[in-house]
Amino acid sequence: MQETELANFIVNNLRSSLSSIGFSQEFLDALLSDLRNISVENFGKKWREELGNKYIIGFFQKIVPKYFSDYIVPVTPTSRKIIDVGCGTGILAKLYAEDKRFERVVGIDINPYPEWKIFWNEKIKFEVVDEATFPNFLLEEKPDSVVLTWTLHHMEYDEQERYFEYIHDYLPSGAGIIILEDSYSKNLIPENGKEKYEEFMKWGPEQRREIMSVYDWVANRVLAQRSKVPMPCTYRSLEDWDILLEKKRFKMITQKFIGFPDNRDINTPQSLIVARRN
Repeated sequence: MQETELANFIVNNLRSSLSSIGFSQEFLDALLSDLRNISVENFGKKWREELGNKYIIGFFQKIVPKYFSDYIVPVTPTSRKIIDVGCGTGILAKLYAEDKRFERVVGIDINPYPEWKIFWNEKIKFEVVDEATFPNFLLEEKPDSVVLTWTLHHMEYDEQERYFEYIHDYLPSGAGIIILEDSYSKNLIPENGKEKYEEFMKWGPEQRREIMSVYDWVANRVLAQRSKVPMPCTYRSLEDWDILLEKKRFKMITQKFIGFPDNRDINTPQSLIVARRN
């Protein structure tokens, strides 16, 4: 019974969030009628036009930039050079490059994105950088801020720890690290979507992880058609991120439980952390 209730919860929330960013009823019916057995490739081909208009353009090029402008850019310390780790399409790097507080912006990811050619200019560049080359990359670039948005849960747990160690070891004292993650707080009241939060927290920890994992799979594999993005779904609570950052010798500056904002592709809880290297 609980499995059926959980499946209904996931489907109903996906229907609500995806309709809020403009997907048609016909699209949602096709997506959610048998989500377990959906052919990702065939679905992408059949619904290419709507995915392009509502998701690639409508969500990533219009809604996400406003979200980053509201929550991420204002809390980022003024920087000579900022590294956007796991930059994806590069839309956040583009916003930083348009801000006079940031002299140079470097976006990196383990896979290239076609949007890089559009956003590249005299203030911004993009590179493919994996874990093996990341320490030398930091040593050469010498950034004074690092930002990771929706990136860490695409790493294994031990990989997350190693990246924090690299960042600490190769950044100067006082350097900033800004983190936006799919993460809920066990103690703080959400700034947005209190009712959604209460419904989400009725489930146990394992069910919450399953909910977030399915949402992330839908967003990356089905909607964005990204077959190469790693998906270990390694989530931590806001409090667990605090503990890990302290362990890795970062000093907490700001923590914010954004919660469940409106006009999101998936109803996943959002947390923001700003810390500094000791």
